Amino acid sequence: MRFAGVLSLAAGAVFLVAFNWQNLGLFARFAMVEAALLASIVTAWTKGLDHLSGKLALMLGVLLTGAFLALFGQSYQTGADVYELFLGWAALTLPWVIACRYAPCWALWLVLINAAMMLYVAAEARGWMMSLFRDRWQWAPFSLPFLLNLLIYVTLIMLSRWKELGLDESWLRRGVMAVAMTFGTFSMVYRVASHHSEGGAAIGLEILLFLIASAGFAVHAYAQKQDLFNFAVLALSWIVVSTTLIGNAMLEDHAGVGTLFVIAIYVIATSTGAVKGISHLSQQWRAQQWKAGEPAQ
Repeated sequence: MRFAGVLSLAAGAVFLVAFNWQNLGLFARFAMVEAALLASIVTAWTKGLDHLSGKLALMLGVLLTGAFLALFGQSYQTGADVYELFLGWAALTLPWVIACRYAPCWALWLVLINAAMMLYVAAEARGWMMSLFRDRWQWAPFSLPFLLNLLIYVTLIMLSRWKELGLDESWLRRGVMAVAMTFGTFSMVYRVASHHSEGGAAIGLEILLFLIASAGFAVHAYAQKQDLFNFAVLALSWIVVSTTLIGNAMLEDHAGVGTLFVIAIYVIATSTGAVKGISHLSQQWRAQQWKAGEPAQ
């Protein structure tokens, strides 16, 4: 309930300024956001970051910082792109996120980083840098977010040994893994569906990275013997990619009800096989834990 209250306060501060934009003066707008931001920081200081109240108050400060930056950009028309807002938001609040040592606060910060990356790719799709990548290497638009989340996942694994940082939560690692594979899947589907014949070096590198990432996620999950989530995401990703590849090859020759029927049968068969494999792996792990006298995960 306190977590929901923090989100409500942050949303309320944003919408209060936005709804009364025409009726509020410049100083009144900034005063409303700055007063709430100052109150959250003071609360975090007085409660202490070892208590949940202090962590939530500092998380509220992280949220309100974004509202303050948006208000500043709207009031003075800085001309900055939207991705610069999210990038500045993430950069300014990183010390607070580190001090907070709270997994949901880290998740919020990772959302900001991903939003900045996606908005950057969208904004610079016609810029000189992305044009260089597109003309010379033919990068898929989802490749950079894919690489970013792979780097984030490796960083989480390396830093999770220090539990005081708040990065050891399994759901945080699962979320980053799922996001990485989502972008990787979109990148592979984009390659299959776009029929790009140029940029062979980039295509080969993207496929290689997708294969390495898939193998890495599977090996790490199998070595830990605690989490089947990775295998479920990997199975879904590969089913989507392989179905797109098969469907694209079949539809090029002839499209009809028979082709759709074959694709449907393939999806059912591969999904059933994935469920059976994951269930078998789960039973195997439970048996090993039972023999070792460990509690079942």
